[in-house]
Amino acid sequence: MSVFDIDIDKQIKQHQQKIQELEELRKSQEKKLEGIKEFETVIKRLCNQNSLTENELYVSRSEQIEAWILAMAKEETPSSIYANLKKHFARTAPRGPRAAASKPEKESTLPKPKLPVGSYRNPATQERVEKIKRNPKQLDQWIEEHGFAVVRTWKID
Repeated sequence: MSVFDIDIDKQIKQHQQKIQELEELRKSQEKKLEGIKEFETVIKRLCNQNSLTENELYVSRSEQIEAWILAMAKEETPSSIYANLKKHFARTAPRGPRAAASKPEKESTLPKPKLPVGSYRNPATQERVEKIKRNPKQLDQWIEEHGFAVVRTWKID
């Protein structure tokens, strides 16, 4: 293939057509930006006329905003606002009250209180257990079921 075989005029036309498409796209984008600026001024004017703040306006539209965000989740490529909100809530979620409730309780590193040596009687079953050094399994079960403070009161001698 020689240099003379290339159809330069055809390539020039293709590039000119691409330039025209890009110029139309730029005009369309400029028109949208003007619309956004106009929208912002109209919102501010309406808020001033009706003694509203923008926050109150957003709260009144919260259901529509939520639906809009949830709809973005289903898109293949969601908007950057969705990605930013997702990152934000991923960072802040563990600090919320629900996260604290869902975490397992940490075991105390303090030494557990010990029952004094002696005999203990369960008032409900009249079952008697003798503690010599360590708690028998039955005594540990009672502590787990009824609590240390209650079982402590069951000492009979």
